[in-house]
Amino acid sequence: MQKSIETRWLLKSNAFETIAYWFNQNNAAFKNKDTFSRQDYYLKLIKSTHLGVKIREPKLIDGEQKSKLEVKLLIEDKGPQKFNNNNQGIVNIWEKYSFETIGNDPETEKIIALFTFNGFDQNAWIKIDKERLLLKLDTTKNKIVSGETLIDEGSGIELTRFKIENKIYYSLGIETFSSAKKEQENFNQTTDFIFNSIKISGLDSLQSLSYPEIISNHFL
Repeated sequence: MQKSIETRWLLKSNAFETIAYWFNQNNAAFKNKDTFSRQDYYLKLIKSTHLGVKIREPKLIDGEQKSKLEVKLLIEDKGPQKFNNNNQGIVNIWEKYSFETIGNDPETEKIIALFTFNGFDQNAWIKIDKERLLLKLDTTKNKIVSGETLIDEGSGIELTRFKIENKIYYSLGIETFSSAKKEQENFNQTTDFIFNSIKISGLDSLQSLSYPEIISNHFL
């Protein structure tokens, strides 16, 4: 189980470009604006914003399909929080449980096949195509590192372009973690760092939605 403090915003295209420029300066850039290299499959829970269930990025490895099942539970909604440069977001505390699926599991294959043959699913699952940039802030050094770097204290900072059915969304997400139970301290340090570094203002709590909320709103 992993505990995290998170906030996320849906972005307009101009804000997305501003933030993408900051990622580029830190050696993270989208390779192609028209492709989505990753697919996640979410359980379609309409009007349920306290739970997220997904099959994470299934891949064929040595002829065997492998993936993870991830379950996220909302533990506390901390409400709106103000950040530097006139930005504001909804802050939540989540717990995430991650399980390796059985290789070539027939139930996973059935879910993926729904989208392979039908384009999109009318039933219980939804495919989200994603292209994501990930950086991390190592809060012990107050320094940006690559998304692949393993750290105990800090935050993942992700800029994502994703598609639900035929609609494209843009989002900025912050996911803070701590092995020393300093999530709040690390979160505050991260948001201060980001909004002192990125020249953007006006992100507000109306734009601040979790993935379960984004999925629910898409189908309402």
